[in-house]
Amino acid sequence: MTNPRNDRIFKQIFHHHPRSLMHLLNAFLPLQDPIVEVEYMPEELQTESDGYLMSIVDVRCRDGAGRHFIVEMQMQKTPLFNRRVVMNACRIYGRQARPGNDLSEVQPVYTLCLLDYTLYPGHSSWVHHFEPRTDTTPFHSLGELRFTFVEIRKWLEFGKFDEDNIRDGWMLFFTQPEKVMDIYTPEQRQRLNEMMEAVNAWDLTRYSERDLWIMDKKIDNMMTHEMFVRQYQEEGRQLGVQRGMEQGVDRALSALQYLVQHPDASDSAVAERFELSIEVIAGMRTTLGK
Repeated sequence: MTNPRNDRIFKQIFHHHPRSLMHLLNAFLPLQDPIVEVEYMPEELQTESDGYLMSIVDVRCRDGAGRHFIVEMQMQKTPLFNRRVVMNACRIYGRQARPGNDLSEVQPVYTLCLLDYTLYPGHSSWVHHFEPRTDTTPFHSLGELRFTFVEIRKWLEFGKFDEDNIRDGWMLFFTQPEKVMDIYTPEQRQRLNEMMEAVNAWDLTRYSERDLWIMDKKIDNMMTHEMFVRQYQEEGRQLGVQRGMEQGVDRALSALQYLVQHPDASDSAVAERFELSIEVIAGMRTTLGK
C-alpha cells in the first residue's frame, strides 16, 4: 500500500483536496480564526542563489483573510533544517512588501512541518509551536511568523489514541491509513468527512509508475502556470498605473493650456472635456490666479 507520508502521495492528496488541507491546518495550527477557504499558491521553485539551492515546499496556500500557509512533510533529518524552514517563511513574508503596497496589507505566514522522526527526544509533547516573542512575562508576540512542528514518530511511541481527538485521527492516517476505516464508525467518518476525503484519495496503488509521473507533471504545470499568470497580472497592473499616470499628466497639461486660452470656460465643462475632476480644474484656476 502507498505511504501518505511519501512526498509524491502527500502532494497529490493535498493539492487536490482543499477541504482536507484546511482541516489539517485547522487541527494543528494555533489560529484564532479558523481557515474557511484556501487558494493554492505556486510552489517555491528550486533556484540557485550565490551557489546555494533554495529548496521547494510541499504545499503553499493563502486563505480568504490573506494569511499564508506552508506545509511540509519531512521524512528524514537534514542539516540546518530549521534555517531552511525559517528562510522559506521569510521569503514569502518579504515578497508581500512590493513597491506601492501598504504594509498594513502584509499578512502573517504560518508553517506546518510534519516530521517523520523525533525532533526533541525526552520532551513530553509531540506538537511544538514557535513564534518570535519576548523572553519575559507577560509574553508579547510579533505574530508575523509562526512555526508548528509535529513529531509523528513520537506520537507513535506514546501509543495513545483518542477517537475524539482530531490530531490523533490525522496521525493515524499518516501512519496506518488502512486502519482508519476500521476504527471509525460510519457516524464518526461522517463527522470527519474532510479528513476522510484524504483517506479516500490515499491509495494510489492502482496507478502505474507512468500514471504517477503524469500526475506529478500536471501538478508542476498547474503551479507554474498560476505563477506566470500572477506575474503577468502584476506586470500588467504596474504598466496600467504607469500609462494612467502618463495619460493623466497629458490631460492635465492640455487642460491647463485650455484654461489659459479660455478663461471664461466653466470648471465643470473643462473637467468633462479633459476627463478630470472639478477639484483639479479649480486648483489649476487658483494656480493661474483666474
